[in-house]
Amino acid sequence: MRRRNTRPRGLSSLVTLALTGVAATTAVVPAHAVTVPCDTAALITAINNANTNVDPVIDLEPYCLYEVTAPYMPGADDGLPPITNNNPGGVTINGHHATIKRVSTDSFRLFEVGTLTPAPGRLTLNELTVMNGQPGANTGGGAVLVRNGSTFTGTDVAFQGGTANIGGGARFMSGSTASLTDSRISDNRTTGGASTAGGLQSEGQTTLVNTHVTSNRARIGGGIGHGAGTLTINGGSIKHNTAFDNGGGINSGSGGTLNVTGTAITDNRVTTGGIGSGNGGGVSISIGGTQTFTNSTIEGNTVTVRQEGDGGAGIHSLGGALTLDNTKVKGNKLIGEGGLGAGISVFGGTANLMNASDVTGNLAAGRYSLGGGIYSRNLVNTPTVTVNRSAIDRNKVSGTGSRGAGIYNVGGTYELTDSSVQFNVAPDAPAPGGIWTSTAITSVTNTVIANNTPTNCLYSLALVSSCVG
Repeated sequence: MRRRNTRPRGLSSLVTLALTGVAATTAVVPAHAVTVPCDTAALITAINNANTNVDPVIDLEPYCLYEVTAPYMPGADDGLPPITNNNPGGVTINGHHATIKRVSTDSFRLFEVGTLTPAPGRLTLNELTVMNGQPGANTGGGAVLVRNGSTFTGTDVAFQGGTANIGGGARFMSGSTASLTDSRISDNRTTGGASTAGGLQSEGQTTLVNTHVTSNRARIGGGIGHGAGTLTINGGSIKHNTAFDNGGGINSGSGGTLNVTGTAITDNRVTTGGIGSGNGGGVSISIGGTQTFTNSTIEGNTVTVRQEGDGGAGIHSLGGALTLDNTKVKGNKLIGEGGLGAGISVFGGTANLMNASDVTGNLAAGRYSLGGGIYSRNLVNTPTVTVNRSAIDRNKVSGTGSRGAGIYNVGGTYELTDSSVQFNVAPDAPAPGGIWTSTAITSVTNTVIANNTPTNCLYSLALVSSCVG
């Protein structure tokens, strides 16, 4: 006769768990996603719930237009409740190609991550367009403001048509962490006294991946303002942005770190209408900080010269630690009298060009223009320029009194190695087309300085080693 197992079934289960080493714990249930109908009031309710960690994942109705007509509460500067859920997952909004748009005469931005109390938050946006944000206060961030200690992640996100005094599209403040992937920042602008960063203001730890910053405008930093922290840009483009003073594409402030890889910085401009000098059609760099461009292109940017000394149509550096690694600076233009450095202007710090970082086809068009390729001057401190395995070729200065189509140097230090300065063109002598320098350039190794018009270095104030004619 078969014996019956009289041990309780629950005890048997416990014994089995113990023998197999499996802990008898409660399974973690994935965050539940709540679907929000095409209704702004329902969206506000869903965000309030998500902030308390109730349904922190929000799915919007595909392709819906959520019109925000007033601040989420009287006196607020946000159309939607600030994100204060700082749990590891925070709040996630899956847009499914929906749009959230400010439609109001009232001034307010759309999203704020974290608050002043401080109460940090975490927000993730996916497949969403955020439009027409316009905060009334001077804190800035038209579509999104990310505060100190807060985290923002965006994938396939668009910030469009925003207006603010700082960061017309978005502002990522000091102490924040933010990333944008496969996203767009376009047609935003700044107003007011600061008028900085038409598209994006970055002051924390920010990463842009395959993101396009286009057609934004500001007084300083038409596309991007980099005030502090580390800004990393991988791929994508920065193009068709406008500044009225400095930095048509990017304005990088003192003390920060800027790393740009595989990115096109093209067709940006510094034009009339500002209150100071006009510099850095593509990139403007302040005193200090580190700026590295790798496998990138800085092309077709322009500066309209408003006063003598404006310049740096491609790159303008007051005193950063600038490195170009296989990065092309080409086809940039200075337009107007007395411009300095159509390709690159350097007034201090270091500029290191290496591995086919060619400065070619740049044009300074106007009387008394200096430096078609590179202009350097001891202003902030003595600039050190290193050109290694790179070409300073086919640049041009035009107009009476213009000179140094390849390089024009006042008090800087140069090293030229395995490089070329060729086919640069200046007006008639005495105006060397190749190199003009006020201090001798003696560190010239295996470098070709030839075929420049009207001369290579003849009529330069000081000697350039290995340069004949």
